[in-house]
Amino acid sequence: MLPVAWWTLTLTTGVSSYCFLDLVNLAFHEAGHLIFSFAGSTLQYLGGTLTQILVPVLLAGNFLLREKQPFAAAVCSWWAGENLINISVYMADARALALPLVGGGDHDWNELFHRFGLLGEPLVRTVSAATHALGVTVMLVSLAWCIYFVLPAPARGRVHESLASRWPWMETLLAE
Repeated sequence: MLPVAWWTLTLTTGVSSYCFLDLVNLAFHEAGHLIFSFAGSTLQYLGGTLTQILVPVLLAGNFLLREKQPFAAAVCSWWAGENLINISVYMADARALALPLVGGGDHDWNELFHRFGLLGEPLVRTVSAATHALGVTVMLVSLAWCIYFVLPAPARGRVHESLASRWPWMETLLAE
């Protein structure tokens, strides 16, 4: 729980833009280019980012709905938010092209922004900032979800009752 809180603090405040998961994210990102290579060049460029996001989202869904392990789902949800912050850094580099690339190939987001007419500095900044803000939001909500599971039983019960009585769908997220 403490590592999740620590990385949330460092990534959301900008103290660091690197997380130990970035190498794992990179592996899924690169695999995504191969997975989506059948669908044309635009989806091949976008496939890295899509796969990088889909892996933790699908794992969260699996843990929540199939395995009935909502804490694991919360951690995977947090991982999806961390990925969004990682992606926002890559997006923000679309004009400067300063980040080192695996194999030295094309910069996905430079290519995608160019294809869609979004490579102007204000648009790159806006899209990357919005992606970062979404990542921060997902990480903070997921962190709160994780914290719920480490609360003492009486406090957890009060929170559960309060949330599930207002929003019945929360029962799935909070079930133990």
